[in-house]
Amino acid sequence: MKSDNEKQDRDEKQRINALRKYQILDTPPDGSFDRITQLAASLLNVPIAIVTLVDTDRIWFKSKYGIDVNQIDRDPGLCSSAILADDVYVVEDAGRDPRTLANPLVAGEFGLQFYAAVPIKVRGNYNLGTLCVIDKNPREISESEKLILKNLTDILVDQIELRLEARKAVSRQNELLNIAAHDMKAPLTIIPLWGELIKKEKNNPEKINEMCSKIQKASSKMFRLVDELLESARIESSEVQLNLEKINLTENIAAVVSSCKIIASKKDQTIHYNGKKDVYLYGDEEKLIVIADNLISNAIKYSHHGTSIWVTVKIKDNKAVLEVKDQGQGFNPEEKKLLFQRFVRLNNQPTDGEDSAGLGLSIVKNLVEAHHGSISAESEGKNKGATFIVEFPLLKKLLIN
Repeated sequence: MKSDNEKQDRDEKQRINALRKYQILDTPPDGSFDRITQLAASLLNVPIAIVTLVDTDRIWFKSKYGIDVNQIDRDPGLCSSAILADDVYVVEDAGRDPRTLANPLVAGEFGLQFYAAVPIKVRGNYNLGTLCVIDKNPREISESEKLILKNLTDILVDQIELRLEARKAVSRQNELLNIAAHDMKAPLTIIPLWGELIKKEKNNPEKINEMCSKIQKASSKMFRLVDELLESARIESSEVQLNLEKINLTENIAAVVSSCKIIASKKDQTIHYNGKKDVYLYGDEEKLIVIADNLISNAIKYSHHGTSIWVTVKIKDNKAVLEVKDQGQGFNPEEKKLLFQRFVRLNNQPTDGEDSAGLGLSIVKNLVEAHHGSISAESEGKNKGATFIVEFPLLKKLLIN
């Protein structure tokens, strides 16, 4: 019995947390919600319709039709029972129904006699409240009327979910702007200073070359950041468009490895490439290069001097597979959960002070999934290296054994 109560308390706490997340309690009246209650009352021919949200100690009315009350205590509220249901909760004659005989809303001045409600079930299967209709006379409810109430509740849930996603999108865009401002502030501040120094050192070619190199490095950093932010914004707004064609993955990855070897050589790193077979797929060549370049560049960036990186293209389980393995800093199970999230920067730091906006792996994941592929990562733990595995559907007709 105690364990059942503990589970109920835990479930209720999670439900309340979900309710808080949607930030809908105590918000101003909203026309879209009010239209739903008006429709419910009209279509079911009842005098009262309410969108309720069940809080810890009260039932708050987000929208109401035919009643002036804004909230009631939770204890006598029928909605507290209705949110435990998975389907339409119906009381056709409250004066005779044993569930409601003692309810103050039934026995008291209000005189409720008919009540029907559908739980407002959001993602995660949490019932936040109800869309309910009320009459002061007993009555029956038909199956078609139940369906109307369910459909109106579905519209209501869509509205709630859309508003949450809109808030998240605004939050992400603000976060993106903050990251851009923070990461670009330093180079934007330093570049003019170096420009002034160049003027003063105009008779010192060696100093000028040194400062020009620093300007070039700072400009490259800003370019990469802006490029990542724009790519992330395109993905966020579902603007990922693939120019699909027959691609030899083996040749394309070989070209990326060749260009990355130049960067790796500056850290005395060795890239070993194993692409013995031609592996074909339908893909966007430019996007596939972005995927490979990000993974190999990350291996270079987060690995120490003098280490090795292995890049493999192969066929496994009838899929095209790209693997990038390094001897770098690795990650623990908790960090693994965060790897492909946007703006996430783990405790690992680039070993030569390279820059990172925390967007690369999230972009890679989206581009891989746009190709109907999958990406995963493995590591035995901190400082034990990491392996990133990307799988794509094969172009079967061109599979060469």
